[in-house]
Amino acid sequence: MKAVITGATGFVGKWLVNELLNQQDEVTIIVRNEKQLPTEWKNKVKVVLASLEQFSELDVSYFDSNEMDIFFHLAWAGTSGMQRADTDLQLSNVKAACESVHLATRLHCKRFVNAGSIMEYEAIKYISEDGSKPGGGNIYSTAKMTADFMAKIVATQEGIHYINVIISNIYGIGENSPRFLNSTLKKMILDEKIPLTHGNQLYDFIYISDAVKAIIHAGKKGRENASYYIGNESQKPLKEFINEMKKILGSNSELAFGEIPFCGAMLSYREFDTRALANLGFLPEISFGKGILLTRDWMVKNTNELKF
Repeated sequence: MKAVITGATGFVGKWLVNELLNQQDEVTIIVRNEKQLPTEWKNKVKVVLASLEQFSELDVSYFDSNEMDIFFHLAWAGTSGMQRADTDLQLSNVKAACESVHLATRLHCKRFVNAGSIMEYEAIKYISEDGSKPGGGNIYSTAKMTADFMAKIVATQEGIHYINVIISNIYGIGENSPRFLNSTLKKMILDEKIPLTHGNQLYDFIYISDAVKAIIHAGKKGRENASYYIGNESQKPLKEFINEMKKILGSNSELAFGEIPFCGAMLSYREFDTRALANLGFLPEISFGKGILLTRDWMVKNTNELKF
């Protein structure tokens, strides 16, 4: 199968490229520059240089073939920090998602996989409530939701099978962002105090190798215009994950549950089908405990990853 990937130099993107190569697929990536490409990709991955803003004018002649099979759209600018509240930046991401579908059409792709987010569902549930007080970060979640809806419409018009993968909490080797599990794991390794919410909200975590296999499985075998949750079939309160992490790591961190007020949506996970991938024959292989230890060992070995 011939695959095209945007966002290939990110945490999930790198693992996705490697897994596609393991599955003997031909991989073409669209990147802004080549400086961040792993050396082991040389002569294995075809590279097209373009920014998100250039997708609308990107000619198929830049590709080795205009007969591709599947398009994975992971690229997204401003996924953390203050950039989540940047309206112009987040709207440009929405436009790029739609232009990616048009590009996939020009490349004769049969399938388009959009990297969605569980935050789409949080936005739908919370922002629509009377009296809700959404923060700047909800600009990001609203943009994710809008990109999903608009790209789905464009794909339907173009006759491409559209698949949205709902990404919740992916973690593992190579993750160096300040996202919740990553920063909490670092603090536990350093035995620091960890301020937390009450921890009663349902959560789910999936190790990176399982996550990219799930994304590929959904992309290759998923139904047209369907969404697939990238995670486990069942979820549990965040507090249970945190306590398990502390026990596994033998950490002396103080867990200050309730110190941070919780503001946002309490998802029941009935908002989507958590068994959809299992029904397609996919099940995760790496347990939470094993994934935490693998990530911990990598962090300790690469001491720079323990810095914020």
